[in-house]
Amino acid sequence: MFSEFYEKLNKEQKESVDIIEGPVMVVAGPGTGKTQILTLRIANILAKTDTKPENILALTFTEAAGANMRKRLTEIIGASTYRVAINTFHGFCNEIIKNYPEEFPRIIGSRQITEIDQIAVLEKIVDEIDLELLRPFGDRFLYVRDILSSINELKREGLSPEEFKQIVEKEKNNFVQIPDLYHEKGAHKGKMKGEYQKLEKQIKKNTELAQIYEAYEEKLTEQKIYDFNDMIMEVLKTLRVNENLLLQLQEEYQYVLVDEHQDTNNAQNKIIELLMNYHKSPNIFVVGDEKQAIFRFQGASLENFLYFKNLYPSAKLINLVENYRSTQTILDSAHNLFSSDLHSNSKYENKKIHTAAFSNSDTENYFIAQDIRLKIDSGILKEEIAVLYRDNKDAFEIARMLEKFAIPHTIESDQNLFNDQNVRKIIVLLRAVNNYGEDQYLIAALHLDFLNIEPLEAYKLIRQAHDEKKGLYDLIPKDLSQKLSNWSRLAKNENLLKVFETVFEESGMLRKMMAKGNVSERFETINAFFDELKGLAESNPKAMLTDLFKYLETIEKHNLNIKKKSRSGQKGRVRLMTVHRAKGLEFDHVYIVKAYQGHFGGRRSLDRLPLLTGIYTHNQLSTLR
Repeated sequence: MFSEFYEKLNKEQKESVDIIEGPVMVVAGPGTGKTQILTLRIANILAKTDTKPENILALTFTEAAGANMRKRLTEIIGASTYRVAINTFHGFCNEIIKNYPEEFPRIIGSRQITEIDQIAVLEKIVDEIDLELLRPFGDRFLYVRDILSSINELKREGLSPEEFKQIVEKEKNNFVQIPDLYHEKGAHKGKMKGEYQKLEKQIKKNTELAQIYEAYEEKLTEQKIYDFNDMIMEVLKTLRVNENLLLQLQEEYQYVLVDEHQDTNNAQNKIIELLMNYHKSPNIFVVGDEKQAIFRFQGASLENFLYFKNLYPSAKLINLVENYRSTQTILDSAHNLFSSDLHSNSKYENKKIHTAAFSNSDTENYFIAQDIRLKIDSGILKEEIAVLYRDNKDAFEIARMLEKFAIPHTIESDQNLFNDQNVRKIIVLLRAVNNYGEDQYLIAALHLDFLNIEPLEAYKLIRQAHDEKKGLYDLIPKDLSQKLSNWSRLAKNENLLKVFETVFEESGMLRKMMAKGNVSERFETINAFFDELKGLAESNPKAMLTDLFKYLETIEKHNLNIKKKSRSGQKGRVRLMTVHRAKGLEFDHVYIVKAYQGHFGGRRSLDRLPLLTGIYTHNQLSTLR
């Protein structure tokens, strides 16, 4: 099977598979077959050396990419695939922590916290320490979400509070030595130049951020909690000082392959470097393309390539330029946006790219739905049609138009869990229970379809209560009144999960959902909401219904997006997703919508707390301190 796949490779791909010793960097543009060379290279290592499958480590960026690689490898080497360590960076670090728990006292015995918990910790810190810029008088928590984002970024770049402080101090020293800080003549003589005023403010904000970061880490340690990025940070920290553990891992992983290298951050790069520093010319194989940077901006991604070349001067560099996914017309069009040497070797007929301009989004959506309907009627498979957009929220109006044309579809981009119709309904009812006796919350609940009160009847009850100056609770049907009373009593005496399960079942919502179509999809969403409640209960075992609404208040206040996992690759459905999610996927027919300046490109993003550029270039420092 190996030879069959191998013979289909081009010259550069074969070279990537053949060179199994020493450091190798492959620059692989889109559609050049990088997943295939990764899997064939693993198979080749096993065939030509006495290496065991468990001594090979392949690091991917997503679980889906890892699953795809494992599937392909199984076709070549069979069951041995499951002994090869194919993992995401987080998954790999989690495995190390599980296998060597005694080496990670900070993590073992601690509880992982959610983004909401992180916000709560930071709000306390912002209130407690002395801040000038990051606690503005008008809204003391204005910067909390920006602070969280920056701390997460610092951890992804492998920077401890102490290291970040050093970078800030270095920037301060460099700033005061700038020779032309002030205007030397004219109306502004003696005043600091505008560009330097901005830099000075950025440094001051980063100085305060360093204080907050230090306090944040202290709080996590005190409360025996850790955040998502700590899994990588703790492994990095431990490997730097624990020579015995490092040696065990170096002996275990003799060959390391890294996919999407352009998106690896400094923390991940340092872990790889530590694993590889046992040999002068280690067996490290990285595949990437800085033009395809998604998780890091291109400047930082280019830094990765320079870092690798400096670290391993003897590394073999291979360029893959044959694209098997797209026609030359598409590649040439892409070349107009960014320089590319790719040339097409695809099976598809070279056709023109069709463009169309519309006066408004409704017209655009109507055209797309009509054109998709014509394609489906001509025999084209629905799952081979994709509609790509810039933002998750773009999906909904497109989906509504597809529904009008009775076109089966699935939204595969991440969606905010709390925007889901069924989740919003149960929250409306739970809010009425939490505020039992207050008419304003009951009014919203009366319109819930599963309570089986006709809209006109609900309106009459609300009107009657107003006209007769009576409480709405005195007028609603007795069975509903009794249920609300029982649920309210339950909410005062039982935990959050018990209340949710009872209200969900007794309200009739469960029966209503089962009576409608797409039952599995509806239950996936409700289960995702229940998982959020379970997370809340894990962080606070005494959580009651009132705690849910404190949690929702935090989400709303900081405009947080709690993602609902999307379903992917369903047969018989047109697929809607962001261009981000579409990376690496192939479709016969693709629509790119809302492609206009200011929406798809040329958008100005508000960055109220920009980090100093030094956090991305510090990787040049040796990790062996």
